[in-house]
Amino acid sequence: MLSELYIENLAVIPRAELKLKPGLNVITGETGAGKTILAHAISLLLGTRADSGLIRPGADEATVEAVFNVPDGLFGDIAGEFDIPAEEDLIVRRRISRDGRSRAFLGGRATTLAVLEQVTGRLLAFSAQHEQRRLMLASRQLDILDDYAGPRLADLRDEFQILYDRRSVLQEILNNQRHGSEEREREAELLKFQLAEVEMAGLLPGEDVELEAERQRLLRSRELREATAELAAVLSGDSEGAGLMDALSQVLARLEDTTGIDRDFDDLTERLRKSFYELEETGRGARDYSESVQSDPARLAEAEERLDLISQLKRKYGQSVEDILAYASEAGEKLELLNSVIEGGPALDLELAGIESEMLELASRMRDLRTEAASRLEEEAGLHLRDLAFQDCGFEIRLSRNEGDDEINASALGRGGADSAEFLVRLNPGMPPSPLRETASGGELSRIMLAIKSAVSSSRESATLVFDEIDAGIGGETGAAVGAKLKSLSGNSQTICITHLPQIAGFADAHFSVSKSVDDGETITGVTRLEGDEQIVDELCRMMGSKPGDPGARDHVASLRKKAAKAK
Repeated sequence: MLSELYIENLAVIPRAELKLKPGLNVITGETGAGKTILAHAISLLLGTRADSGLIRPGADEATVEAVFNVPDGLFGDIAGEFDIPAEEDLIVRRRISRDGRSRAFLGGRATTLAVLEQVTGRLLAFSAQHEQRRLMLASRQLDILDDYAGPRLADLRDEFQILYDRRSVLQEILNNQRHGSEEREREAELLKFQLAEVEMAGLLPGEDVELEAERQRLLRSRELREATAELAAVLSGDSEGAGLMDALSQVLARLEDTTGIDRDFDDLTERLRKSFYELEETGRGARDYSESVQSDPARLAEAEERLDLISQLKRKYGQSVEDILAYASEAGEKLELLNSVIEGGPALDLELAGIESEMLELASRMRDLRTEAASRLEEEAGLHLRDLAFQDCGFEIRLSRNEGDDEINASALGRGGADSAEFLVRLNPGMPPSPLRETASGGELSRIMLAIKSAVSSSRESATLVFDEIDAGIGGETGAAVGAKLKSLSGNSQTICITHLPQIAGFADAHFSVSKSVDDGETITGVTRLEGDEQIVDELCRMMGSKPGDPGARDHVASLRKKAAKAK
């Protein structure tokens, strides 16, 4: 679960810290107070594009940091796959600089946005209005069905996609045969040159980050040396006179001669003694550091030359060292296949036929699992929809072949297999089911998505679920039904909901209020966890459009909370 979220200098938030709880966490606040900034913060942790315009005016950088309590099994998988230190908690950090650069960290180590997205994508599932729109895409509907089907289908799909990628390379190579052997040989020579260029560089993952840090130290070695030398001189003295430590030593000696008279005096003496020893150690450390920092023009030139080489390779092969190495790996595989083609194409034709045969067999097994999962998801999502005030509704999943044929053939094999999925709903009695993209309004779509999320969450150990604008277009009893469903969902998966509905907020296990103020002409947004009934009731009254002291509003809130308590 997400246990802590820390934000600094993001938009109008100078600093905010949320200590989240298991169960349902709600975030409320007036329109324009800054709730959307919290959604931005979470999306940054998921690897979305950073914009320097998000940095608070006057600050050099913005920071978003999250602490996750990860189950041991999942943590072991993530730590092993991405080389993350095994700690009690996983700390994820994203920093955005004023110059537009963005840095990501996992477990205290710098990482790429691609890795950040893969890791946090296992820990967080973020649903906003754009996710509701994506729900109407057939490709997304197939992904949801596969997610619900569980690990057996996930393993088959991973195996299938490896074969699919191999087939794509083979098909490209075989198609290039039509362009003649001279073109193939030219392509092979280019690949050889590119491979040699990357291999000669001898790149190591993360090398550019370490080199840039070393370059900065070497560039500013004089400043570092002089600053620490000045600190050592102030503390310990130099050839021109005694330092602060000599004066403190005399004062400390006098104080120690007078101890044992008064407890407060003795406490002061002890505090000075501890500070004296710490300053003494600081002085020695400053002197050692000053003596160790040396200008090294030759090493600086080496680092800059190496960074320049890496920069040239980035312009050709990718935005990071990891991208360059991945490109080289792919180029090596392609060169191997090209050489096979040059030596003789029939072997590739046989390999392609064998791969497609394996893919067809896997696609058939995937279809069986999807068919069984579709039946279960139809039933379970239908139950959740009825809980969400769709009293007489229907939910169906239509599975079909990519090219409409009953039999699977190689030409119908896409990256996800041979199937396409379409969600259909019947929202009114007597009407036939219609495709989701043609039927649901905004408010209906948000509830349908919640029903599907609830079904998928119950089928596996889920990530923390984050909902923004799940309450769009709803209110009244429907809002209360959504709140009850979110509360039920949070029993299996920690849930965070940004909402404007008191009917939802009343179900919260932890309630955070976002407020905006103006201080000396500067807009400031703060986040406060509401503690005690009085604060929570006041906020729920505000959300109803009433003053905290309004007796009618308070009675309404009491009734709302009583219903929510029964659901808990």
